[in-house]
Amino acid sequence: MIRYRTLDIEGIWGRLESLEFDASLYIQRFRINDILKRLDLPLIEVILGPRQSGKTTLLFMIMSELLSRNIVPEQIFYVNMDTIIPTEQFKNPMLLVRQLADQGLAGERAYLFIDEVQRLEYPGRFLKGVYDLGKDIKIVVSGSSSLEIKAKIKESLAGRKRETYLLPLSFREYVLHGKRLPPALNHVELDRSSVGQWVENEALYGRYLRNRMEEVAVFGGYPGVLKQEKREDRLEELSEIHTSYVKRDIIEFLNMEKPARINQLIKVLAGQVGNLMNKSEIASLTGTNTVTLSKYLNILQETYVTAYLPPLVSNRRNEIKRAHKCFFLDNGFRNLSISQFNSLGDRTDKGPLLENMVFSELLKHRTLDQGIRFWRTKAGSEVDFVISREQEDIPVEIKAGPARPGRLSKSFHAFLDHFSPKKGLFLNRDLFHVTDIKQTRVYYIPIHWFLFSGLEMILGVEGRTSHFHILLAKST
Repeated sequence: MIRYRTLDIEGIWGRLESLEFDASLYIQRFRINDILKRLDLPLIEVILGPRQSGKTTLLFMIMSELLSRNIVPEQIFYVNMDTIIPTEQFKNPMLLVRQLADQGLAGERAYLFIDEVQRLEYPGRFLKGVYDLGKDIKIVVSGSSSLEIKAKIKESLAGRKRETYLLPLSFREYVLHGKRLPPALNHVELDRSSVGQWVENEALYGRYLRNRMEEVAVFGGYPGVLKQEKREDRLEELSEIHTSYVKRDIIEFLNMEKPARINQLIKVLAGQVGNLMNKSEIASLTGTNTVTLSKYLNILQETYVTAYLPPLVSNRRNEIKRAHKCFFLDNGFRNLSISQFNSLGDRTDKGPLLENMVFSELLKHRTLDQGIRFWRTKAGSEVDFVISREQEDIPVEIKAGPARPGRLSKSFHAFLDHFSPKKGLFLNRDLFHVTDIKQTRVYYIPIHWFLFSGLEMILGVEGRTSHFHILLAKST
């Protein structure tokens, strides 16, 4: 049970609201750990992400944690700007600060939660005012459209805020919610001595992970979609999310009476996942010019539909240096745009689909000191992803089918010859193996295991508490 203060019909704080909420029944989001560590710090917590990704649930989880720390309900204030008309106190920071002081407990910190903060007329100015006036107020807000928020927040909140991006569920979050796997799986790194143990893990849990991988690869990671058990219910929920996105983030905010071109662009990009983007070709297919196309591509990125992967550029003349690749942040959204929901075994786009899923997972577990690129030469040599961290470039190649020890593509060998990395990853259907090729240690890992714990196995990255931020270059 969660209790907190909310607004009454006249816009006055005071009524205590009760909500049946059992946090153990909801999928635990790893991003909450970052926020909980900062609850005592004088910072505005801004939670951003697409609609239906779980931001409201995350706010309630934080409120539940506060109550478990003996923070009384009278200190917690919550309002959803999607369900009320902004009243005077959300235009006048001083009025709101006074109300919270009057309604809260004297001498105690107040906790203010604002859902869908972009609905405020001037959210940046308002948050800055509350922050500067209310030294004993911890502010936690959520927002669905980074495009709308950026357009409205003109005053800088630099030094006053921390941003947390909540995307659809990661594969690890979904798996751990559905089945408790042995804790040892979270801590065993892959090396020559542990290959046998990972082979045993595959025999015990491989089928379960492969089945979950297929679900996420086909239907995506939106919580409301995955909690449905029937295929038709998942499709209906996914369609509803898409309709809400087009109506509220595209038509309303951008005043587009006919969003057909955006929908056509999404469909074209969905058919080219993992390929180099040719703007002239895409503009022709969508009936737009390159200037309008760049605007639309930026809209899709800012509203968490797509992300654009830049190339790794060194001083070699034969490398692709400007063209980007396009990926979707959610596989289900991508599949909906092309009306394709067959199982992986029946699909001709199985390779691009798994590549898109790996890219999405890399973003969800990414830390601020990591970069993600691809590498390609004008002669056609290509590596799917290159993870840059600590002055080290780690190539990642994905093969949907089986692999053989010691067998790598010519492109992968070309990268090893050019850059001499210490590590390389070869993701495949079912092989665990570790081998040295010249100065590079190459790890063969089944894709489903990499999605579950590959960052910890190989990179030594604690994905559960890392802070995510999209730092990819703009499409333009």
